[in-house]
Amino acid sequence: MIGSKLPVAALVAGVFAVALAPPAVAEDSVTYEIVSLTTYVGVVNVEYNDHSQRMSLQGVPLPWRQNVTVPSARSQTEQGAEVRADWRPVAAPSRWVTVRIYVRGSLICENTLDVGNVTCYGSTPFING
Repeated sequence: MIGSKLPVAALVAGVFAVALAPPAVAEDSVTYEIVSLTTYVGVVNVEYNDHSQRMSLQGVPLPWRQNVTVPSARSQTEQGAEVRADWRPVAAPSRWVTVRIYVRGSLICENTLDVGNVTCYGSTPFING
């Protein structure tokens, strides 16, 4: 009698293990890009999200590209894609800089400004054009 209950117990344990397991999370492959069409802005300070962490780089030469992985590119939390360029410390405003976010090769955000600071967010995509 006990022998016939073992397969049932194993089956029940397996069902509970699957039901209680955390869901699989697919991360997004993201490429950040920063360019300037003028020679006046040759370097920028950069902030971006990578694996839910805020990264900061100082004095980055342009053009700049970085491939990262984020949990959810379009998330409004720290898990989303975000890139910021700040050239106020190294160049005067009125110089144009463009930032872009690509997810799996598709452009989801592009923003160009001349005020010394420009940002793109995966959660609020903006495409100039």
